[in-house]
Amino acid sequence: MSAVVLATHIWPSTSELPIPVEFLDIDFEGAIGDRHYGATMEAGVRQKKLFTRGTEIANLRQLSLVDRSELDRAAASLGIESIAPGVIADNIYTEGIDDLTSLPPLTRLEFSSGAMLLLGGENFPCTIAGAMVNKAHGARTESFPKAAMGLRGVTGWVERPAPIRPGDRITVHRWA
Repeated sequence: MSAVVLATHIWPSTSELPIPVEFLDIDFEGAIGDRHYGATMEAGVRQKKLFTRGTEIANLRQLSLVDRSELDRAAASLGIESIAPGVIADNIYTEGIDDLTSLPPLTRLEFSSGAMLLLGGENFPCTIAGAMVNKAHGARTESFPKAAMGLRGVTGWVERPAPIRPGDRITVHRWA
């Protein structure tokens, strides 16, 4: 099976939950309208080994990507049927990249629209996403991080902007 985009979402700062969109309007700062949009971000808990919290750093977490097969495995561990697109704040929900979370950093994803994303690595599961799964599917919030470890998808940033739509084909250019 070839890789394809199944769904796209943004999570506006003014919204409690991510919302589906017909396409992601992408520029060099990410998905326009998403809370993670921007060329820079403030260092947080995930960067604590390198930066003091609040330090302005390059935003390598402009987008979040997940694959259906990995989320299906996490859902099975949680005892639920599936984790619906967008529930864990994914911007791009794919099918056909069964090892998405384990792709090495700097792997490129090329979309048939012309967009190109660079991957920064695993998007480690947290209880924020767990609470979203609990609200949508009833699974225990605290169970999500363990169930989704190695299956939560990846973060990335824009190397070449273009709209990304459901139905777009994806070519994976693995780094090393």
